[in-house]
Amino acid sequence: MYVLGISRVHDSAAALVRDGEIVALAEEERFTRVRHDCRLPRRAVAYCLEQAGIGMDEVDHVAFAGPLGDTPSCEAGYEVHLVDLHRAYAAGAFYPGPFDSAAVLTMDGTGTCLAAADGSRITDLARIGPPHSLGTLYGAVTAYLGFRPGLDEDKVMGLAAYGSDTYAQPFADLLRLTPDGGYELDLSWFARDDGGGHTVSARFLDVFGPPRPPRPPTRATPEDPVPQHYMDIAYALQGTLERAGLHLARRLRDSTGATRLAVAGDVALNPMLNGRILAESGFEELSAQPAAASLGAALEVSVGRFGRPRPAGGNVFAGPGFPEERMEKALRDAGLDYRRTGDVAGQAAARIADGLIVGWFQGRMECGPRALGNRSLLADPRDPASRTRMNERVKHREAFRPCAPSCLAERARDYFTGDHPSPVMLLGFDVLDHRRGEVPAITHVDGSARLQTVSRAANPLYHGLISRFEELTGVPLLANAAFCDDDEPIVCTPEEAVACYLRTDADALALGPFWTEKPHGDLWEAR
Repeated sequence: MYVLGISRVHDSAAALVRDGEIVALAEEERFTRVRHDCRLPRRAVAYCLEQAGIGMDEVDHVAFAGPLGDTPSCEAGYEVHLVDLHRAYAAGAFYPGPFDSAAVLTMDGTGTCLAAADGSRITDLARIGPPHSLGTLYGAVTAYLGFRPGLDEDKVMGLAAYGSDTYAQPFADLLRLTPDGGYELDLSWFARDDGGGHTVSARFLDVFGPPRPPRPPTRATPEDPVPQHYMDIAYALQGTLERAGLHLARRLRDSTGATRLAVAGDVALNPMLNGRILAESGFEELSAQPAAASLGAALEVSVGRFGRPRPAGGNVFAGPGFPEERMEKALRDAGLDYRRTGDVAGQAAARIADGLIVGWFQGRMECGPRALGNRSLLADPRDPASRTRMNERVKHREAFRPCAPSCLAERARDYFTGDHPSPVMLLGFDVLDHRRGEVPAITHVDGSARLQTVSRAANPLYHGLISRFEELTGVPLLANAAFCDDDEPIVCTPEEAVACYLRTDADALALGPFWTEKPHGDLWEAR
């Protein structure tokens, strides 16, 4: 039985499930190159069908997460299911995850859902609906800070590390924790915008001052620093979110008795929030799922309604992959000197250890907002200049943006305050005090890091690359950023990888088994 899941929330996406197997999962932006494209994911649907080698006439069920909207047309019939958005998040968080039973917490711009899951059944426990939404709270202040709500919340989280607690107490008035384990926004601090979301109100402006002028989605420069006042606002916002998330998680822990928690939704893409929940809520294990809505819609139908088996993994690297012939053609068409190497991991490790920033393009593409080792820009974590150069000359983004560590799973405890599995980079931990000077490129200003743990089973080639880097340097991790220029989706195809490599200051490209490297004369002079 084929079930096609479709979502049009934040990032439109499609997923295809065949009984207990996740065949394909990808966001529409990967194909249209429109960041956070929220139109009907026609190209993502086409990819899923192509990956399975079927047409729409062979799809048995189509599951839509959230509003139905328009549907793909076909001559043959399929049954259409409208899946509640938070039920889709919950299914996407739990069914492909590692837990037999768990509490489930979903959070986004439409509200919050608390649930309990066991086997193939998910039971709602409580809902907090609009206008009381943690996502719209974060989005409203994101806009106040001069960024784009729905697009730049990740920037605000990074900026928060530079702030102080100047406004932490005043911000507490924006959100009240209720005795039943929920929360309420004080709506006098907000106004409704034309799209139905929140903006800050006149009261907010009277207390916290005028908003930071909006920044256009163009290349950031070091000459455009964020004033400390707005850093302090970001700090207060992030703290308020964490306070609410902890309150919700503790309620779930107390009411369910569960020791495991699955989270999903746009708000649950905040690693620092998830890290605090794991550390302080009483749960012993936490699993987070990116791109949960489309996959969850498909699984809610496949598993929840028709009793098909839960998938056994395979939900991360489910995007497009490409043959070596196409990779080589992309290099050749660009006029690049390249060579095939029998040890691409060893070659990349050696050149990263030499100080180069390497584009790493391998296998099927990862889903979600973070590069997880198949479409990554990689640098030496020991060199503090790595992050500066990554931000300024490769990614062309704000100087306050962090690079994330991809660490061998078996060595995480040697560098971070937690070694809980974090395969999709959705948990934040502190770097151990005595390690911060050793890996400055991945240590954020407050000592934190958005950790990705890499296991041999999940990604043997990437694990091998980091292992080779450890053999050369003694350090079992790399600085990892998404393979893209700022304000564009992560590269999907070999041609996009080559184009990004050429227009940025990346030094080398590992495209499948092929290696190409820029001349170093101008490069080292530019440094």
